[in-house]
Amino acid sequence: MTTSPDIAGPDEGDHSGELLDSFLSGEGFTPDPFQLESFTALDAGRNLLVSAPTGSGKTLVGEYAAYRALAGGGRCFYTTPIKALSNQKFRQFRERFGPENVGLLTGDHSIDADAPIVVMTTEVLRNMIYSGSSALHDLDCVVMDEIHYLGDRSRGVVWEEIILTLDPAVRLVGLSATLSNTDELGDWITEIRGDTAVVLSDHRPVPLAHMLYTDGDLVPVRAAAEPRRRTRAGYHDERVAPRQGAQWARRRDVIDKLDDERLLPAIYFVFSRAGCDGAVAQMRRARLRLTTGEESRRIASHVDAACAPVPQHDLEALDYPAFRAGLVSGIAAHHAGMLPLFRTVVEELFSAGLIKVVFATETLALGIHMPARAVVLEKTTKFNGDTHAMLTSSEYSQITGRAGRRGIDTKGTAVVLSQPDLDLDALAALVDTPRFPLHSAFAPDYSMAVNLVEQRGVDEATSLIGRSFAQFQTDRTLVSRSRAIKRRADERDRLRATLVEAGGDEELDEYMAARSNLSRLERKVEKSSRDDRLSAVRAAMLKQTAGSVITVGRKRYGIVATVLQVRTDIRSDPALLCLTDTGWTGWLHQHDFSVPPVPVGRVDLPRGRRKLDGRAKRALVQRMEHLRGKAKGRMKNSGGKPVRKDPRIAAARRALRQHPLHDDPGIDKLARLHERWAKADADVAALTAEVDADSDSLARRFRRIVELLQQLGYLEENEGALRATDAGRLLAGVHTEQDLFVAECLRRGVWRGLDPAGLAAVIATVVAHPRSESAVREPSDETLRTALADTERVASDVAGVERAHRLPATPDLDAGLAPVLHHWVSGGALSSILAASWQEGVELTAGDFVRSARLVVDVLAQVGQVAEPDLARTARSAVGSLRRGVVLDHMA
Repeated sequence: MTTSPDIAGPDEGDHSGELLDSFLSGEGFTPDPFQLESFTALDAGRNLLVSAPTGSGKTLVGEYAAYRALAGGGRCFYTTPIKALSNQKFRQFRERFGPENVGLLTGDHSIDADAPIVVMTTEVLRNMIYSGSSALHDLDCVVMDEIHYLGDRSRGVVWEEIILTLDPAVRLVGLSATLSNTDELGDWITEIRGDTAVVLSDHRPVPLAHMLYTDGDLVPVRAAAEPRRRTRAGYHDERVAPRQGAQWARRRDVIDKLDDERLLPAIYFVFSRAGCDGAVAQMRRARLRLTTGEESRRIASHVDAACAPVPQHDLEALDYPAFRAGLVSGIAAHHAGMLPLFRTVVEELFSAGLIKVVFATETLALGIHMPARAVVLEKTTKFNGDTHAMLTSSEYSQITGRAGRRGIDTKGTAVVLSQPDLDLDALAALVDTPRFPLHSAFAPDYSMAVNLVEQRGVDEATSLIGRSFAQFQTDRTLVSRSRAIKRRADERDRLRATLVEAGGDEELDEYMAARSNLSRLERKVEKSSRDDRLSAVRAAMLKQTAGSVITVGRKRYGIVATVLQVRTDIRSDPALLCLTDTGWTGWLHQHDFSVPPVPVGRVDLPRGRRKLDGRAKRALVQRMEHLRGKAKGRMKNSGGKPVRKDPRIAAARRALRQHPLHDDPGIDKLARLHERWAKADADVAALTAEVDADSDSLARRFRRIVELLQQLGYLEENEGALRATDAGRLLAGVHTEQDLFVAECLRRGVWRGLDPAGLAAVIATVVAHPRSESAVREPSDETLRTALADTERVASDVAGVERAHRLPATPDLDAGLAPVLHHWVSGGALSSILAASWQEGVELTAGDFVRSARLVVDVLAQVGQVAEPDLARTARSAVGSLRRGVVLDHMA
């Protein structure tokens, strides 16, 4: 272990070589070339951007930056994207540098905040910059771990705010996963902060093998993809593909194979909270045990000690015995729906090598240091909020990067399970694309605008926004797009000259405009008819239940199918698991039906079994044969809604036939030339409009925000310059996605008079939303009912002002968790909260509750800082009442 440097500062001579030797003296290994290159850049006093694979040792570079700052008597802030990672780095840094040299700031924790090295979340540093904190005065270096979070849609803006507003004298060290546009990010940081070294490494210290699990074997992905590109069989295909075994049995087979190949411990990614919990339950029912007696005793002792502070009635609500039993067997789940303390226990036991298999969602891939010998992907698709989509190269890289423990394993193994619909081409592309592009998610918001205008003035603040990475990327594309416009415009002019030479004139333009208008009307009717058909199909699918026998028609081919299962989690794209009368079983979607499915009967499905064995399957097929005659009659009369008619089409056709050029023998040749010219002309217009819209786009949006803030009285003219008003200073202290909305509620006093429980409930409607929609009963308390109604009116007003200034609406209210937070602040037990939420139809787990409570705590803490005295006291009281039991900091 490296100890705190006890050497002279840099002003007494160049000791960089001695400093590095001292730093590396306890490591016990030779640094990789990219690490040595990074150390050299730091010794030269340069900013630094490092892009290297997960597990390659980027953290060592950040630690050396902190070590150098400590040696020179300065300070280093080490920022991370999530609190759990900050807590982990805090523990590691205390071990390396000594407890007296390392502090922690995460919003929840404040430990030795004046220490020379402070680990913190990025939001904490952003807030310190805007508040002009004195802690920044002797700051030498900021390390931004996981800097690729800059592309995160909800939080990436914070990374850019820091890079843009941090004192240029402070050195910046960015640590990132492997990006395909690292040089672009480095060029931007150089432009903003000065000389920046970019260090890129594709080398993994522990090589990664990508395998496909198929038919009980592990086959290299590239070898599986090369001989034959797999095709998907449709339900018309009478060949019946071999059916896979039951899900639990397959999972057990995979784990047994990994155990046989000495590939445990492993992380088994399922991408579903319920799937993770269900997998652990399945393995327990299958009596899978992966631990020795000694390991089981160590696990039991650790988990009992860690969970001892949790009240017994809360443990009962969390089904602690089942959680503990899985751990003792060497199996665990890990997902955001778990109690944070339970997740921490899993991480600690897995890192110690005691847990052998963790069933996890993709949240485990985000930053937490929890490497395994192997990772398993049950599927390569996951629900992205709208549909089930293929993993991106970024997601695949982050997930598989967990495989291979440096210093322990000689290689890591990523295993993808073979599926009937697995796209081997797409999987091979993921394997061959270890790097991913970073796209900025930066957009100015209201609190940022007030802070920047107050500190820098409107002109400088607008200029700063225009220097963001988002605008930098846009401007780079504008150059190539301008060249593309020039090339296309030249081509358009040549085509027009050819057209004129062939006899084209204004009369031809009129005729082609008439043809274009007719085509547009016909396409519109066709689309409307298609939408009507799909709408009718969706409605019919949603009415089906397991056991329904339906018609399935596509073009001129119709069959009968029995519905085995209905999936409606995405109501815009329902799916039916069907057994057809040809013997094929699979999922049918709306595009598989040319007409709405029509019920022709019902059958009784085998009880307690979702999947059919051969005998039951043949019996169902025989029963469907008797319904074919009935189905044919129903199919004849199931044409769906009649095709829409538009009277403008007939008029457009008459106008076209009456045009003088319609019967011209050379019209077809002229029309083809005109269509090519018109396409080029439209392309030039579209590209020009895109360039005009993107050029200076963020600065224009920022100016609209400033105008809105002036209109609402957050900014005002003062001695020829815009300055923040008292309301503006209030807004500047609110840091949430709903910052303007929260500020407006505080200004209007709509939360005045609430007790702590009522205030927590109202704020929950703003920032803490359930995962699914739910009906919430109106509260009985008159003050709370009035506050909720007033809050809704403020939301409507704010949304209206935003629309008037052409800005996206930010208020998004959902009262689903308001009763939950009200009950907790009032002293309710976790067990009663979870039970009540289930009865109300709110999808709530212990992890969801804790995360929601902490979101509310964050906003309440800000209200306690900026609100008028009485409301501020209420907010602080609510924070105290919220932070108890499982919501306490040490429970994380």
